Amino acid sequence: MKRYIIGLMAAGLFLQSCAGKLEVKPYDSLVDGEALGTFDQVSVALNGVYDGLQSTSYYGRNYWVMTEVNGDNVYIARSNSNRFLSSFRHDYTTQDGDVESFWKAAYQGILRANRVIDAIDKVQAAQADKDLTKGQALVLRALMHFDLVNVYARPYAQGGGSQLGVPIKLKFEDTYPTRNTVKEVYDQVILDLTTARNLLKNADPTDIYHVNANTATALLARVYLQKGDKANAALEAAKVISGGAYSLVPSNANFYNNPGSVEEIFTLRFMDSESTGSDNIGQMYQKPGYGDVRVSSDLYSTFDPADSRLVYFGKLAAETTNQKFTGQGGKAGATSPKLLRLAEMYLIHAEAVSATDPNTAVGDLNTIRQNRGLQPLAAVAPTAVLDSVLAESRREFMFEGHRYFDLLRNGKGVNRNMCGSTLEIVAPCTIAPDAYNLIWPIPQAEKNVNPGIQQNDGYGK
Repeated sequence: MKRYIIGLMAAGLFLQSCAGKLEVKPYDSLVDGEALGTFDQVSVALNGVYDGLQSTSYYGRNYWVMTEVNGDNVYIARSNSNRFLSSFRHDYTTQDGDVESFWKAAYQGILRANRVIDAIDKVQAAQADKDLTKGQALVLRALMHFDLVNVYARPYAQGGGSQLGVPIKLKFEDTYPTRNTVKEVYDQVILDLTTARNLLKNADPTDIYHVNANTATALLARVYLQKGDKANAALEAAKVISGGAYSLVPSNANFYNNPGSVEEIFTLRFMDSESTGSDNIGQMYQKPGYGDVRVSSDLYSTFDPADSRLVYFGKLAAETTNQKFTGQGGKAGATSPKLLRLAEMYLIHAEAVSATDPNTAVGDLNTIRQNRGLQPLAAVAPTAVLDSVLAESRREFMFEGHRYFDLLRNGKGVNRNMCGSTLEIVAPCTIAPDAYNLIWPIPQAEKNVNPGIQQNDGYGK
């Protein structure tokens, strides 16, 4: 019996995304079983890997929204459209449609990447072109495995990597996947990224819409930090910072509506014609739109009045709203997700050295703060530096899915301050750092066809 992950091949790997945003999809014609026999075909298939990341189930909306409502930056209003309630309440079932759709989208993307990687060495083309293609596919495969292990497995530190992770898929083939350990997943992600960086050494670093060597380095910094390898996290982040290819951009109301700034390392570009309408990510936060997700008073209270990032807040009656994603190209709620940018490298470096070199960490923070209109920090006690870093990361990356992983990585639970408010739906005030429902269940659809795959604790067998 074909397993669910592999069954995606039988369904047709290069199907149009659920948003239906591409009218012309040449990679759709490359049906399952048809060999990628030319470089042009492989290139088209690579475009399909990028396109898969844009799915509404992935960075097009759900992945960012689900991880954001998992944490403490936002809440879901009493008046809502019945979306993402289980993510906010952490009361997942194994039949949760959003959990399943992300699993499917990520593994579909991995299989797309594997198809490119399997084929590229066999086609006729200049070696430099083949290297660029393979390197991109490896980085994207690493990103998808990393995103999966972050939500379906316990944080690295909670088992030293020995705990169950997610299945690693390295071939476009029908196999019977079991769960690798978290360490094995991280090892593969790091191998893919280091291999890719060498292959991408001649890629155009100014093309932020396709991955290049700097993308691999920046993602390595994020991976090492999440793993708890602070020395390598600091090393990789410093490479990007010192490389001089990127500069911080002062916060402004249209930063997220206009892709292509000098701060961006890798941006998943949506063309203006690719709007998904009511499914655009900003529509979950704003009216008109669903407007279900509102800003917690706790987050808002952390901002200094001089902070230029206050431009990303709005008001809806008594409630604060997220105005980061108001609309690209005049399309309400549309944005091109800025998946990696320079600000993150400063904050990764700051967190990584906060215990060993607190003065340097504060210097990293002040680089961000001064660019955002704030006075530099001074006389920060060494024991308070990490909390200062996490507070700055919370403000800088609010609504971009970072906060939840900052908490998990540092062994912190979720503590919300809106509990009992008449404004929000009823949900847990706190979720302990070792709670079973900090992570998502393996989808029942996978279990149905792959009974050997182990379920996460707390979700049955």
